[in-house]
Amino acid sequence: MDREKAIAQSLANIDSDFVKALTEPARIEILKLLILHGALDVQTLAEKMPQDRSVISRHLSLMKNAGLLSAQKNGRHMVYSVDGETALKKSEQLVESIRQCSAFGCC
Repeated sequence: MDREKAIAQSLANIDSDFVKALTEPARIEILKLLILHGALDVQTLAEKMPQDRSVISRHLSLMKNAGLLSAQKNGRHMVYSVDGETALKKSEQLVESIRQCSAFGCC
């Protein structure tokens, strides 16, 4: 396999939804709050942030779909927590993709 194909294959393994979930400051703030306080519902998160509840809800949905968060229904509320195992796995995959590209002299 030539250098260009090998790099392209390594880059194809990057989970763009996961990376996208980490690029928005509000989502990083949500992640910090969940790490500090444990599982929280949308209303509690919205009380701690300047964004509207609907915006927080969209961020949570994107983060859950990206594998950063898990959600459980608690009565009428959805409670979110960090999915550490999946987040760690996806982070390791990202690092490995970069490591592979670097081995081919891309950076």
